[in-house]
Amino acid sequence: MDNIISFFSLSTLFLYIWWMTTISFFQSYQLVGATNDGASTISSYWNEVFPRTPMPNAIQALLPSSLEISGFSRGLHHYDQERTNPGGRAWAKGWGVLGNDHDQFKRNWSPNLAPLYFLRDDLQPGRKMNVTMMISSPVVHGSNGAINIEPTFLPRQQTQAIPFLTSNLTTILKMFSIEPHSEHASLTKQTLEDCERPALKGEVKYCATSLESMIDFVVAELGSREIHAVVTSVVNKEEKVKARTYRVGDGGGKVMSPKVVTCHDVTFPYAVFYCHNFPGTRPYMVPLIADDGSLVNAIALCHFDTSKWNPGHASFRFLGVKPGTVPICHFIVKDLAWVPN
Repeated sequence: MDNIISFFSLSTLFLYIWWMTTISFFQSYQLVGATNDGASTISSYWNEVFPRTPMPNAIQALLPSSLEISGFSRGLHHYDQERTNPGGRAWAKGWGVLGNDHDQFKRNWSPNLAPLYFLRDDLQPGRKMNVTMMISSPVVHGSNGAINIEPTFLPRQQTQAIPFLTSNLTTILKMFSIEPHSEHASLTKQTLEDCERPALKGEVKYCATSLESMIDFVVAELGSREIHAVVTSVVNKEEKVKARTYRVGDGGGKVMSPKVVTCHDVTFPYAVFYCHNFPGTRPYMVPLIADDGSLVNAIALCHFDTSKWNPGHASFRFLGVKPGTVPICHFIVKDLAWVPN
């Protein structure tokens, strides 16, 4: 009996030491800022896998920097301001356009920021559509220099020390000083639950908690290292968060590849992406031109097989069509589309 008690006492002691060490590390990371070592580690892995492919700016913006405070803590600081500032980047992000139920769509997306669903025929040159673009820099400039207000990537070795499970929610909230009953805690919990849900039929899904793990997933799914990530980008003018009318430019939407893996950024204390591969999905590059001449190279995904989607999905109501009848398309703005070179 004494041996058993001693064993459990030692186990408790080791658990306590691990807990305090981990908490101390992440509090230090949060208050002092990520070091350049983290960015170097992540960049080195990118260069190892993609030696001939430069890292896109959209990914570079999510690397940790010694010049910034943790993006998540900054996001909390700016959250209330951004909720009341239409030009700001809201901390609460939407995702899950292929969610398991249509209620998830209504929960995660503000009506004014809902992704626009359309038909493939709408990609013809000259077609007009109302689109809400959410293109804004994650970096703000203050008295102490540039600060990233979005959560940044952590090196894989660090994220592996944090069990990415709903059962570990309390620990995660304490690590990042999140109030247990706050909206931030609720959104963090929702991300964990969404990542633990079973994949849809035909879907291959994975929640990447680091850039390195995202790279491994997309390489495995696309079967090659000759791939690159594309994202919707402004060509000639800064875009704010607002709805406006665009027309499809000359040449219309052009398919980039018969295969694509899409990674959606989700709400979490550090950068996490929900990546998935759906058969029958094709990415298009679509030139969009606004009345004032603003040009956006938008990434659209067209899903050619919607027969397995929930009949209550918002796209069917929006377009007035039924599952499995026509391809359904939508733009992705802050998300990454990985395609073969």
